[in-house]
Amino acid sequence: MNAPWPASRPDYTDIATCAAGELARWNVPGLALGLWQDGHVETFGFGVASTATRQLVTPGTLFQVGSISKVFTATLVLRLVEDGALTLDTPVIDYLPDLPLADDEARTRVTLRHLLTHSAGFEGDRFTDYGRGDDALAKAIAEFGTLRQWSAPEALYAYCNTGFYLVGRVIEVMMKRPFETVLKERLLDPLGLTSTVLFADDAITYPAAVGHTREHPGAPFTISRPYALPRCVNAAGGIISTVGDLLRFAALHIGDGTIDGTRIIDAASARAMREIEIEAPGIGVARGLGWAIEEVDGVRIVRHGGATNGFQASLVVIPERRFALAMLTNCGHGSAAMQEIECWALEHYRGLTITDPAPVEAPASALDAVAGVYERHDMRFTIARAGGRLRIDRVSTEDGEDAEQKPMFAVPVAGELAFLVTEGRLKPEQVDFIPAAGDRSMFFRCWGRLAARRPDDDADGRQAGKSKKKGQ
Repeated sequence: MNAPWPASRPDYTDIATCAAGELARWNVPGLALGLWQDGHVETFGFGVASTATRQLVTPGTLFQVGSISKVFTATLVLRLVEDGALTLDTPVIDYLPDLPLADDEARTRVTLRHLLTHSAGFEGDRFTDYGRGDDALAKAIAEFGTLRQWSAPEALYAYCNTGFYLVGRVIEVMMKRPFETVLKERLLDPLGLTSTVLFADDAITYPAAVGHTREHPGAPFTISRPYALPRCVNAAGGIISTVGDLLRFAALHIGDGTIDGTRIIDAASARAMREIEIEAPGIGVARGLGWAIEEVDGVRIVRHGGATNGFQASLVVIPERRFALAMLTNCGHGSAAMQEIECWALEHYRGLTITDPAPVEAPASALDAVAGVYERHDMRFTIARAGGRLRIDRVSTEDGEDAEQKPMFAVPVAGELAFLVTEGRLKPEQVDFIPAAGDRSMFFRCWGRLAARRPDDDADGRQAGKSKKKGQ
């Protein structure tokens, strides 16, 4: 592949034409887009905020930004560190002595640094609703003893929403106020983010988009319900905002902690947030404090995406090139349109070309070696060799019901453990395998999440990965 995806991108003349073209190409209901270049801001709205009301998207339309919220939370943590209220490397149990974790050693070692870099090692996905009360986070954390500990702290990168729940709880315990109050008073208000909220009953007082899903390509859109996320999710993904406010947040980081002559965080803190803390080369991931980090043509880019029920969001920041791109969409496949727009914008405005890793040939024995059945609490993957690539069959096991999903196909890209999914997803994504160690089995890392290989034979009594499915 080793070229911008897809190779057939139209030759757009400007960013507005590009955004409108990709909106139509991917059949996305609505998109808001903003550019920050050398202090100059441009914002646009395309399509509709709701397919039911046909309300138009404007630059002032609010969207759920999902996990971009994590960078806000990390920025707040650095501000509180500067104030002396927190430290990054103090064990969390010093702040929360009653913290329950399944692994006693991890419980004594986990720090805010581990949580902010997705390296705490415990299961990262739990979206149970503990109510709207100020005790929602406390109730969520009280059940952390039932989260699987996949690895020791610092050992592996694995995307971890629950780690940011814990960050939020530390903040509210140490500041003696709800997380949302602290975030507003210490970051949102000083930044002047007047269109950024955390609750649905606040969002409804603004022009706000609704999320959309559909069962399959070509099917009609359905408005995503419920709209609101559980309150305990707020520190990890609860922010609802506009592209203008996201660009103002980006400008803070481009300015190394200063905006409009006002310092919000120290320059050293802003720079530390975009230094690499942990890497996962097999999936092309490097993480700082909150930010995802990548190098393109020798230039460091920091970014974060967001995905909630019917929304997709992206914030891309290049501090050394004084550039930021914010995009908000209101459907589950908006990420494909955003990737196309991002590739065009980075190349057009800053001469940077994003490429996918190039496929390599791998012997059949290497593909068979990683084949098998891999499981996590919400998904089962059955992986087998299919010619010179892998076939990945997926079954969602959430709520105790099995639901088959479209199979994915992945080609090897580096060594014998890293692969690029080229079919079965809207856009290429990297996955990898982590060898067995000690008494644990091999892991499959997909979408940043870990699944463990089942040690026994598959349900048919054959060695998993040796069986062949029709059409392989």
